[in-house]
Amino acid sequence: MLIDFHTHTFPDKIAAAALEQLGTRAGISPHTDGTYQGLKDAMARDGVDISVVLPVATNPAQVEKINRRALATNEAAADTGIYSFGAMHPDHPDYKQELRWLADNGFKGIKLHPDYQLHFADDDATMHIIDEAESLGLYTTIHAGIDIGYPSPVHCTPQMSRRIIDTLHPSHMILAHTGGWKQWDDVIALLDDPDVFFDISFSLGVITQEQFMRIVAQHGSGHLLFGTDSPWDSAAHTLGELKLMPLSNEQFDDICYKNGAKILGL
Repeated sequence: MLIDFHTHTFPDKIAAAALEQLGTRAGISPHTDGTYQGLKDAMARDGVDISVVLPVATNPAQVEKINRRALATNEAAADTGIYSFGAMHPDHPDYKQELRWLADNGFKGIKLHPDYQLHFADDDATMHIIDEAESLGLYTTIHAGIDIGYPSPVHCTPQMSRRIIDTLHPSHMILAHTGGWKQWDDVIALLDDPDVFFDISFSLGVITQEQFMRIVAQHGSGHLLFGTDSPWDSAAHTLGELKLMPLSNEQFDDICYKNGAKILGL
C-alpha cells in the first residue's frame, strides 16, 4: 500500500492558471494538470492507493468555501481513495467555530501555509489555530522551511517550530518537507521530538542521504509520512528515491503507509 499524505488540487476552472503562475514563480513544472481528476489519474499511474489533499486558504474569506468542497471529497473517499484536510487561515474571525465544524464532520486535520498566508508560524494568531486544532484532535500540517516560490523571509523555520513545540507541546503537528525544506541541518539539531510528524514531500532528490538517515534515526520512522507535494512531484519519483535509502522493511512500510493509515483511522 502507498499513502501520499501531501497533495494539492485546484478547481478545474482555475487549475491551469494557478499552475502556470506558481510554476513560473518557483521555476518548476507540474506532474499533473492540478485538477482532482488529474490527481486520480496520477494515483492510478503511480500505484498510489490513498491521497490526502491539503488545501491552502490564502485569505480568510476562502475558508468556508474550500471546506465545504473538501467535505464532498471526503464523502466520496471510500470510492476514490482521496481524502482532504480542511483549510484554515490565521486571520479567520471565527476559527474556533470552523475548526469545531471540521472536527464534527470527520476531518482529520487542517493545512497552514505561513508563506502564502503572510504569518510567521510561531506568531500568536497561528499558534492559536494550532492549539485549538490540537484540543479537537485535529492534525495541523504546516509548510516548513523554504518555499522556492517565496524564498524570503522564511515563515516557518526549525527555530519557529521549536518554539511552537516548547509552547504548545503538540502531538498532532505535521511539519511538511521533512521538517523544513533545505533547512535540514537545523531540523536535525533542533527537532528530534517524538510527538511531531514530518512528511517527506518534495525532499527526496534534494536532501542528502546522510541528512535523511540521520532524521530517520533521530526522529523515528514511526513519525515520517510519505508525500509528494503533487502536482509538483510524482509518487513514482519520490518512491524511487526512497528505495535508494538504506531503510529496513519496517521503516519503509512505516513511511509509505502505516503511519498515514493510523492518522486517517484506516
